[in-house]
Amino acid sequence: MISGFATLHGTREFSKKFDMPYRKSRMFYTSPIALGTHLGDMNEIDSNLYRKGLEYGMRHGLNFIDTAINYRGMKSERDVGYVLKNLITNGIIKREEIVISTKAGIIPGDIEANLVPIDYLQKVLLQGDVIKESDINIVDTHRHVLVPSYYQFAIGESKKHLNLETIDIYYIHNPEISMTVLGADLFYQKLEELFNFMEEQVQAGNIKYYGFATWYGFLRTPKEQGYISIEEVINTAKKVAGENHHFQFIQFPLNRQMTEGVNNNNQKVNNHWVSLVNAAKELGILATTSAPFNLGKEIIEEGSPRKILLDVIRTKGILSTMVGMKNIHHIKENIEVLHSIIN
Repeated sequence: MISGFATLHGTREFSKKFDMPYRKSRMFYTSPIALGTHLGDMNEIDSNLYRKGLEYGMRHGLNFIDTAINYRGMKSERDVGYVLKNLITNGIIKREEIVISTKAGIIPGDIEANLVPIDYLQKVLLQGDVIKESDINIVDTHRHVLVPSYYQFAIGESKKHLNLETIDIYYIHNPEISMTVLGADLFYQKLEELFNFMEEQVQAGNIKYYGFATWYGFLRTPKEQGYISIEEVINTAKKVAGENHHFQFIQFPLNRQMTEGVNNNNQKVNNHWVSLVNAAKELGILATTSAPFNLGKEIIEEGSPRKILLDVIRTKGILSTMVGMKNIHHIKENIEVLHSIIN
């Protein structure tokens, strides 16, 4: 397993090698777009594309990779781990230069074990006494858990897939599913237990920071099912660990069809209503975004991906945008978009 984690110094030194508008936070210097690994088939053809694309991206200035244990039946994490091990072992990059985020919460499948999510749930999680039936929160076909025992298991699996001793950012994935089932009072009660566990994981060196990767949870109105108050989430983190808590990141979709994160004043912070991105800023946490092309729909409907991406990454208050990239041609185009900002 690769030791270490992304650092301010390491990411700054990486940023000096490339003509790119890196963004500085108190933790890292990061490329304005990250290599996303969500889409694609669960086969070796797409894995080979991802491996080549990830290597090309890191060799050409992209130092942020986003994945999840459930992406492509665990193949995405494994592909990321394969490339990281190869590049770091051969001295092409250093561990402290690259920011890695992953996620858990949604029940995954494991394509290499020939287990779809429902089978993985039964044969690995329930029969393995990782979780109980009562821990599962179900909305339509989506199964989600908040119980710490699952995240202890998932963090261990992700570390093995990624070949990393420490994960830089660990997201609780789509917590709005559990919020919809549990309701606010029970949700925040269970969140307190989970945040206690996450802080222990930080102290143990398994993760550096944690956060929420949401779809609609932070974007809905307070009266809608699944709505999550970012202020309440941060208050829960402070209740657990005080001002030095490690809940430091959120992720939400931002594209031409989903603008709520910057345009809707649906989050109450310090007794006034602001947008999600401004709420994050007031609360001192960092915002990343996903789905800039709305899972590919916007490229079909709106045309130029270059212009769409430019619009998103120019949005104020965003640390980095997760862009699904496995084709080297598309990665080159996206890097050119970054160069166009400063040239």
